[in-house]
Amino acid sequence: MAFPRAGVRLWSAAVTSVSGTDDGAMTGADGGAVSGAPAAGEASASAPAPAAVPYPAAARVLAAVLAVAAVAAMCWSGLNHDVRYVLGGMRASGRGSIPASGTFVHRPLAYRWLLSWLDHLTAGPVAVREAWIRLLVIVVTAAVAWWLRSGLARRLPRREATAVAGAVGLALLFAPAWDFLQPEWVAVLLAVAGLAAALGPRRTWLAAGAGGVLIALVVLVKYTTAPTALLPLGALWVLDRRRALLTTAVAVVATPAGFALAIAVQPREWRWFNELSALNPDTPVQHGLRAADLHAMVTTVGVEALMNPVVALLPAAVVLLARGSASRAGRWGWPLLTAAGVAGVLAALVAQGQWFQYHLAALPVLAAALCGLAVARRPQLPLPGGALLLGVAVPLLSGQSWNWRHAHETAAYALVWTVVLVTLVAAALPGRRGVRFTNVRGTAGRYVPAAALLLALAIPVWPTTPYSYDTRHSTFTALERARTRHELSHWMDGVRDRIGADTPVTYLAFGDNNYLLGNPTHCRYPTPDFLQRTRYDRSITGQASYRENLRCLDDPASRYALLDTFWFPLGQIAPQAAARIRARFDCDRPVAALPAFHLVVCPRR
Repeated sequence: MAFPRAGVRLWSAAVTSVSGTDDGAMTGADGGAVSGAPAAGEASASAPAPAAVPYPAAARVLAAVLAVAAVAAMCWSGLNHDVRYVLGGMRASGRGSIPASGTFVHRPLAYRWLLSWLDHLTAGPVAVREAWIRLLVIVVTAAVAWWLRSGLARRLPRREATAVAGAVGLALLFAPAWDFLQPEWVAVLLAVAGLAAALGPRRTWLAAGAGGVLIALVVLVKYTTAPTALLPLGALWVLDRRRALLTTAVAVVATPAGFALAIAVQPREWRWFNELSALNPDTPVQHGLRAADLHAMVTTVGVEALMNPVVALLPAAVVLLARGSASRAGRWGWPLLTAAGVAGVLAALVAQGQWFQYHLAALPVLAAALCGLAVARRPQLPLPGGALLLGVAVPLLSGQSWNWRHAHETAAYALVWTVVLVTLVAAALPGRRGVRFTNVRGTAGRYVPAAALLLALAIPVWPTTPYSYDTRHSTFTALERARTRHELSHWMDGVRDRIGADTPVTYLAFGDNNYLLGNPTHCRYPTPDFLQRTRYDRSITGQASYRENLRCLDDPASRYALLDTFWFPLGQIAPQAAARIRARFDCDRPVAALPAFHLVVCPRR
């Protein structure tokens, strides 16, 4: 396929490009010199590049084999439970004649439409459809990375453009399993596409229009992703201020216009927008920032840095970029602009107050971009050396059992942070050149810096890498999730054969169960979030969506209820909802049960 081959060529070029130095002056769209650093007018600190050396045939074959293996592994790994929740809800309600626009799955309309469109391009069993979704997204991501490279290459040296685009594309493709296709991850992909669109076309009005609309979508896929929209705008401000202003203006208009369009298409969208906070009441937005929130934020960021070494190496990359800047403004600009970008990502994490790792999906991509640029400009020992050490150590640590990780938690964090600290100090030491891989002749000098960064970027897609090291879902790995999917799908196949594939069902379980069963429902709340949240907060019973969700229990066509007794305990939810469920479904005598997953199929009374 064209795009996967393009992705291989993109990173193959990056492997060679980072080993050299500058390959020419930075050229803008009009042929004039422009800046690749935060300060306008600042030149790159790189030196002229040596003559290009052809890729050895063995390197080409190895790159192709590794690329195919990586794509196959990603397609095999499937989707995470949150993405299945969204897809399962839209499929179940869709089979009940409720479109994606009218289905509540805890996500805005823009995100629902994007995933619904993607889902409609697939067919077949669960594993096959997930592989197709993965493959389609891989193709799109490779295309976006190539598009970004072409835009950056008009304003940066080709080597730097290739390194940045390659690192960004790989950070997106090698995203942690829990991040992949989440709204935060989709927002980052759209942000990269928005930057590429704003830089690419020669006609400024076309670039600003396309870039502004894409950046508006960054906000519309979840709303809390608004800080992510500032990242491409900040990068664009550094590279082309006129386009940055015009793109920002388009985005400022397109964002509320898109929100208004969503409400016009589905009037409930306004109500759902206002009621979403009721489903997650205990956040810093409602009660203010407390010491426990700060501790949770530090813990979440620490886990992200451990599981994604490029995040841990971000300070060293910024130091190298600042030291390589030719002006005082550039030396201050790198740390200040990076700190602003990180602060925006952390603001979204804190605002949601759930401390899920995927809420930081933008951070590894931002870090990868700066690490890629730093290695391209200054391929010295500190950054590639730190990436190489962490790229080897982290999979060995995170791939152990949860009991082992818990017992050796302090030692693991100490080891990683020691490497990070040594790398940072080495990057900050005086001296312009330091130890450079480019001083090493032969293959090692050409490929080691990029290979080290690639090794660090690839950690999240190892089949033994958990969703987190020692916090939420720390026992979930690609291997474990594949086994669980197979076991649960086998049981769901038996249930479907028994009750009939077209029999309407009332789902009282998390949405990934809807996804695997696949029976229709006539409820626009296929996962009963508003009913389930009364387990923690009885005030939700005053919400209009709670009452609408409650009426789903009266559907006369629904012959069975799929109940997850752990996620939806009848003895803990609102008594009104529990009484109505017990009156309509006989869960004391289920037609099928899977105790290991707390699932029962209750017939209608």
